[in-house]
Amino acid sequence: MKSRKLRSFLALFGIIWGTLTVILLLALGKGFQQASEKNMAQITDGTFFVRLRPTSKAYHGFPAGLRLNIKAKTIMGLQQAVPDITAVSPMLSANTTINFAKNQTAVSVYGVAPDFSILRKINLANQSRFLNPLDIQRKSRVTIIGYSLKQRLFGDDVALGKSVAIKHVPFVVIGVVQQSGKNVYNWYDDRAIIPYSAFISLWGDKNIYRFVALPNPDIDPQIVEQQMRKYFAYKYHFDPTDTTAVDVFDTTKIFQFFKWFFFGIQLFLGFCGALTLGVGSLGVANIMFLIVNERTREIGLRMSVGARDWHIMLQILLEALIIVGLGGLIGFSISYLVTFILLHIHLPDWLGKPAISSATVIITISILAILGMLAGYFPAKRAAHMDPIEALGK
Repeated sequence: MKSRKLRSFLALFGIIWGTLTVILLLALGKGFQQASEKNMAQITDGTFFVRLRPTSKAYHGFPAGLRLNIKAKTIMGLQQAVPDITAVSPMLSANTTINFAKNQTAVSVYGVAPDFSILRKINLANQSRFLNPLDIQRKSRVTIIGYSLKQRLFGDDVALGKSVAIKHVPFVVIGVVQQSGKNVYNWYDDRAIIPYSAFISLWGDKNIYRFVALPNPDIDPQIVEQQMRKYFAYKYHFDPTDTTAVDVFDTTKIFQFFKWFFFGIQLFLGFCGALTLGVGSLGVANIMFLIVNERTREIGLRMSVGARDWHIMLQILLEALIIVGLGGLIGFSISYLVTFILLHIHLPDWLGKPAISSATVIITISILAILGMLAGYFPAKRAAHMDPIEALGK
């Protein structure tokens, strides 16, 4: 290596660059995965989104296409009927206008229960509160408004405690939804939330077509889904296996999908990095072949004085592994340095913070070991099968 400095440097550089590529790609992929999972957890975590539709099956004399006239009271009784549901809220909605002083704007109003903030991960600004059971019981005229809606009505002034008119009826603002981060869409930014009991007072006891529920995380969600469907089937006389009538979207399926999705991304990034490292290992293999050619007489001399084939192979393999190991060590050091720098500079929120996991280290070391063995094996095999007499004659 000393006598062929440039050649040795190029071989080392290939390993260093390949190691750096593998680690940084996997670290960035890990950071992206963690940021995405965190954002998803802020939206929902195992919640059931349920849509109530006309039945699709005839049942005990009732025809298919039967509309389910389900009211908010029935939804709120679901938690008592199915104990494995830990939280539930109806979702009543209407479009109207909202006024404050001379400011007026169109708004979507949602009538919900107190559990809605848990089910939909609603974060409120300081000194705000969400609905409570007394608000439902008293049909309180209170509202929580989104940040964008608050800006349109109040600007930079304080909104809490002030009265707004929803459908020309006064409601007191008790909460403001926290401002979203940059480039993050908040579904509640321009909406108003009121107690479902107050909603019924304004718009009547409408049929419920959608609601949200949270199953016990310790119970199989499919079992809870079946229990919930049986509850509605018993009360409204339809087939309990009719998945169209009670259409449940289990958000845990999203997490399962993204789990495999991110696994695929990590696999792809690791493969790309391994290809780069593979190119570097070709440089090591090339230098080992040149070393074997330059040391043919030395190898022949060793074999003539009793060195066995495996002695020669071990020598060449060891030299190849030393080159790969040295390059890998330098590559690891640079990777940790670059990762440290990336952790202390501003990166987009969606990208997250790069993280070198133990799995990344194990994968990289494994790739290095395999490529080091391959880079040394073929030159070593060639050296071990030399004829000592021919080798000494060169």
